[in-house]
Amino acid sequence: MATVRALARLLREAQTNSPEDVVATLVSGAQHLGGRDLVLYLIDYEQQVLQPTPDRLEHGGPVLPASVQGTMAGRCFATQAVLEAPSDDGISVWVPVTERAERLGVLALTVDSIDEQGLEFAEELGLLAALLVMAASPYTDRYHLQRRRTDLNLAAEMQWSLLPPLTFHCSGTTVAGLLEPAYEVGGDCFDYALNGDRLSVAVFDAMGHGLPSSVISSLAVGAYRHSRRTAVPLADLFSSMDRAVAGLMGDTFVTALAAELDVRTGLLAWTSAGHPSPVVVRSGRVLPEAEQVPSLPLGLGLVAQDEVTVPAEIALQPGDRVLLYTDGVVEARSPQGEEFGLDRLMDLFVRESGSGLLPSEVLRRLVHSCLEFQGGRLRDDATLLLLEWSGPSLAVVQQRLP
Repeated sequence: MATVRALARLLREAQTNSPEDVVATLVSGAQHLGGRDLVLYLIDYEQQVLQPTPDRLEHGGPVLPASVQGTMAGRCFATQAVLEAPSDDGISVWVPVTERAERLGVLALTVDSIDEQGLEFAEELGLLAALLVMAASPYTDRYHLQRRRTDLNLAAEMQWSLLPPLTFHCSGTTVAGLLEPAYEVGGDCFDYALNGDRLSVAVFDAMGHGLPSSVISSLAVGAYRHSRRTAVPLADLFSSMDRAVAGLMGDTFVTALAAELDVRTGLLAWTSAGHPSPVVVRSGRVLPEAEQVPSLPLGLGLVAQDEVTVPAEIALQPGDRVLLYTDGVVEARSPQGEEFGLDRLMDLFVRESGSGLLPSEVLRRLVHSCLEFQGGRLRDDATLLLLEWSGPSLAVVQQRLP
């Protein structure tokens, strides 16, 4: 009961504190544990480094960024496990800062001693940190800037502002996405929304690079959201979007793949506008590609009014993972000119899917494999969106029981 009261007090404090004072609120909460030297690490846009605030401890030295690879903070981020280890002045504790499935970072603090109840409170403090950061971010640039290791260009600024949270989990279903190059992305984007039992996801790849590509991509996402929110069926989606985009940005176009998953049954349907088909992995192997006649790319005004596209369908089984991607992934080239290719992507996806890691961590590793292949820097935008269906939720199962 004391823990509940402590968390409630922190929530009340946050309502009147400056949106920049999230760490001050968390420091107040850490005192419930006798905690000190609290640091809030937020993951950078490339998902490689955890950026700290404050940058100096009150009674100690500077706080340095922590790599996701090879540090306790990074291990906590990757595994989403609460970690503790002896330190020179007590016990160091690391807890995930996660909102739903969106991995925002890690909370670190030092205590003299800690029991099971104290670890539970520390974990709840990490959950509170995520809620406070998410709630404060629309009111201040502080947490956006903390995540940056370099400046975003204008096109990337627009794209990141357009995105939903990178990871979402509900009803036995997870969706996770990433964009690269994170600080210079222009025409790639993705979107998703859960409405009732239907999870809608889409990936977009606008022609060209830089600001013009970002503008047309933003327009395509807006048209997609409008169509989705006005209940346009998946089969009619692209004719509706094509009319919205055509002619407004000159002679340009967007490829897209839109899908809908019934989270109760696992039935996945998708349709393509000149976009690569999804990769589906089941029990360590890639399933054959489903046949589907795609529409033409959007924005050319060539998708006939009221044209109906017959969606492809697949009945997912619990544990299946589905990967949506843009051509910047498979067309990436090594410094020697070798293409990354679809076969390499599928092999890596199968291997990482069998690792037992969270979908968001699998996706992070796939993106970094692509970056390493191309020498650390992509020449084109590359987007990956991973969908995992773990089976119907317990509530759905109970409804089906006699």
